[in-house]
Amino acid sequence: MQIVVTSFLDQLNRLLGQGPSLVTLYEQKDVSFISSLISWLDESESILQEFRRPQVSEIAGIRAQILSASNGVYEKNVFHLPSSGGGRKIFHATAAILFNHAQTILNTLYRTFSTFREESEKYLRQIILISLQKESFYPIWRSELDLSLKLNTLWQSFVADKDLVQGTRQVLSSVNYSDALRIMDEIITEWKL
Repeated sequence: MQIVVTSFLDQLNRLLGQGPSLVTLYEQKDVSFISSLISWLDESESILQEFRRPQVSEIAGIRAQILSASNGVYEKNVFHLPSSGGGRKIFHATAAILFNHAQTILNTLYRTFSTFREESEKYLRQIILISLQKESFYPIWRSELDLSLKLNTLWQSFVADKDLVQGTRQVLSSVNYSDALRIMDEIITEWKL
């Protein structure tokens, strides 16, 4: 993996978590709905660009459609425009539909990268259990090392163990090293080891 999956998922989760607030602005006919949506799309583009995701162009296209609609220009093959109703109402409805499309793109990415994370977590749970059974876990975990060094040393012990090395390779085939350490720390915390 070229990106830090856990960090990308955190960013996507934060973006998707802003969805209900945007919908509330739309529902309340708040004048800040469009500016808030444009800011959300800008932020989405920045994050996708930072993590080198090609979907950045799709989000940019959605932002362009909203800007176009703000000038009264709509793609007639995409949007059915009612013969009655104010321009502002049509524009806001169009923006809400485009917002839904953007959320679908981000949700799809979230599900995809969550699968990588879940796969790694499954292997790490098995690795830690085996390490506990072999009694190689606690000597490192209970040492005087700081947390970061404990996690790194544990990982190195897994790599050096012929029974665990294949599992570490499986983990690194889905996520990168820093992801592996973070997920391992979360599992250890969850299990109260």
